[in-house]
Amino acid sequence: PPVILLLHEAIAQHFWCIPFSVDGNPVPSIRWLFNGTVLTEGPYIHTRIVEYEHNSTVLHGCLQLNRPTHVNNGNYTLLVRNPLGSAARSVQGLFMKNPFSFNPEEPIPGRCWGASWELLAWFQWRCASPHPCRSQVSVAVALAVFACLFLSIMLIVLNKCGRRSKFGINR
Repeated sequence: PPVILLLHEAIAQHFWCIPFSVDGNPVPSIRWLFNGTVLTEGPYIHTRIVEYEHNSTVLHGCLQLNRPTHVNNGNYTLLVRNPLGSAARSVQGLFMKNPFSFNPEEPIPGRCWGASWELLAWFQWRCASPHPCRSQVSVAVALAVFACLFLSIMLIVLNKCGRRSKFGINR
């Protein structure tokens, strides 16, 4: 059966790393739990096998976390499994203290500060309409067309009238 030889707390390197060593033959599959739920790996959190030797059954690796915050603090559990059995071990990950006086993952209690309910209702109606910005776009396009026409007319007027000096000074 697979055996977890080593599981340490997170180490700050280029990425944060939770190092582990696993022994097993056949090679065990590796999964992680975060606070009791399956940890979905992606570009910011992933398992990396650091050393792999063909003659050895020991895998050395780490769970890499790219710029973890207080949201990533919690209990990380390493699960290894192969056809002969399974093993699990946990470690606490503390990357950053919560910078807020409240938990930002929870909804903020209370009502809207400084906003009346009529204004809130108007914003909700405005966002619910199918084309809230159509009139604003039309005004912007009309202003752009007017500016282009004005500049074109000014260029023509200056070209036609700008040849003869009013004061008799010729170049």
